[in-house]
Amino acid sequence: MGSLRGGSGGEGRNEDGGKVGLPALEVALAFPQATPASLFPPAVSDYYQLDDLLTNEEKALRKKVRAISEKEIAPIMTEYWEKAEFPFHAIPKLATLGLAGSTTKGYGCPGLSLTASAVSIAEVARVDASCSTFILVHSSLAMSTIALCGSEAQKQKYLPSLAQFKTVGCWALTEPDYGSDASSLKTSATKVPGGWQLDGQKRWIGNSTFADVLVILARNADTKQLNGFIVKKGAPGLRATKIQNKIGLRMVQNGDILLNKVFVPEEDRLTGINSFQDISKVLAMSRIMVAWQPIGISMGVYDMCHRSEPHLSFNLQLSFYWSIPI
Repeated sequence: MGSLRGGSGGEGRNEDGGKVGLPALEVALAFPQATPASLFPPAVSDYYQLDDLLTNEEKALRKKVRAISEKEIAPIMTEYWEKAEFPFHAIPKLATLGLAGSTTKGYGCPGLSLTASAVSIAEVARVDASCSTFILVHSSLAMSTIALCGSEAQKQKYLPSLAQFKTVGCWALTEPDYGSDASSLKTSATKVPGGWQLDGQKRWIGNSTFADVLVILARNADTKQLNGFIVKKGAPGLRATKIQNKIGLRMVQNGDILLNKVFVPEEDRLTGINSFQDISKVLAMSRIMVAWQPIGISMGVYDMCHRSEPHLSFNLQLSFYWSIPI
């Protein structure tokens, strides 16, 4: 039988278009408990005892990120989670966090410590995991690749606007048949007069449907080694399609990218990427940041549970019930 697919209404259908007798999935109705809170409770504890490990500057940044996340980000998230759309008007608010570029120094980037970057990502994830993922894709992947593997001219050209969120980046490694084994990717890069031609597909690429700057990883047709390229939004032969009906990270716009004879000028090849090993430093940094996301998410869960403690059900505090532990 074909796989089930959700829709906007009516009955579910299999891949051949036939009815399978199940209602189409409305995620917001099916999983109301997953909807983020529009009014986020204040933090009540230093759950992971981080304070003693932070410098005064890192504490000040965490306080700033927490305040902006609670007051500016949380109130607008519920509506967009329900619609599975990205709140583009929130980008200027995210820019005020000063996190884009994280540890990169110069080019308009903040030059933060690794600890400051990690704690800040946790604070954003505490309020909304989709927003923290958007920042990670933009900053820890796209910007870090340009900063670590790009030429000086590329850094000067792209990083300042990315650091201010005037432009948005994405990072395309995963393919339909290669996720955990991404080093086996098939997207090809063929040398042509004046530059390179890219052909292939990418899948589950965050920010890809609206990114201005796309960092594409492809296999050199001659050397068979990995190369990196900067592709601009609207390039002929480039198409990004949103992946529909997600349950997790619903505001993150993951997309399928099709590259059909996309021309990339020589100046937009990332000269520091000549093998998969060259992007290992980018992956190492991003994985540290990703590891701090569940820390922030769990802090938010603790705060929400603490908020429930005064409320009663059948004359008992909600915290009495095993399904709402404090």
